[in-house]
Amino acid sequence: MRIQLTEQERAERKLHPETLAIAAEQVRANGYILFEKVLDEDKIKTIRAAFDPIFDEYISRKGYNTGTNRAQMHLPFMQPFIDEDVICNPFAMEVIDEILGKDNRCTYFASDTPMPGSDYQNVHCDLMPLFPELAVPLPPFSLVVNIPLVDVTEENGPLEIWPGGTHQNPDRANHDTLDGSVNPHLHIVRAAEHMYSEKLYMPAGSIVIRDIRMWHRGTPNRSNDRRTNLAMIFNRSWYGGGSYIQIPQETYDALPARARELFRTERIGWPVRMPWE
Repeated sequence: MRIQLTEQERAERKLHPETLAIAAEQVRANGYILFEKVLDEDKIKTIRAAFDPIFDEYISRKGYNTGTNRAQMHLPFMQPFIDEDVICNPFAMEVIDEILGKDNRCTYFASDTPMPGSDYQNVHCDLMPLFPELAVPLPPFSLVVNIPLVDVTEENGPLEIWPGGTHQNPDRANHDTLDGSVNPHLHIVRAAEHMYSEKLYMPAGSIVIRDIRMWHRGTPNRSNDRRTNLAMIFNRSWYGGGSYIQIPQETYDALPARARELFRTERIGWPVRMPWE
């Protein structure tokens, strides 16, 4: 499901009520929604120019960590990464607030980058079931937001997703098979081979909002350049994240009010942490 913002929505920086309803419905029922080309090109170029040298240093120090020529890297909480259109985009936040409640919070601020030569990941979801003993699907409690810094094409390793209900699967065991383990209750890698999937092609600056439980995998980057996604995770207020974002006090104080609410439980008053630290 793709949504193109209208000129009125862009001017008012607010979704039409019908658009908001459709977007929230799609995330709840289908697992995701995609807003095409939300951030302007100049802003994306500025972010990428700042990202690339940091990523290069990270790889030189730490190497790849999510597969062949593929890396997840936490972002330093500083400009231009913490632009308001990234960390509290008004269109994304309307959908997130509708699904998670307005007291949601952001607990993860990072990136995913398949480089040339990257390979397929195993099909997986990003966390274990919240209540593995229950055989019922639960409402969304954690949403991932992705913003690509380049146009995403067949050649540069688009994210492949299994929408339409995999986020509601009540299976009793771990869905994360990046380590090659096989779920004893459901072999999701095998199951996914016989299920509908789609690859998310989109222009740079688009925004994807997806249920963190939805099955997905990275695909090979056969281009000559990196394909970077910014990645954030927004949770219901009571759900933890497992890691912390370090935010200097002066940086936090200068954030928009909504961003201060979103990052209120992080390490405020700590120095910016570079990803290799």
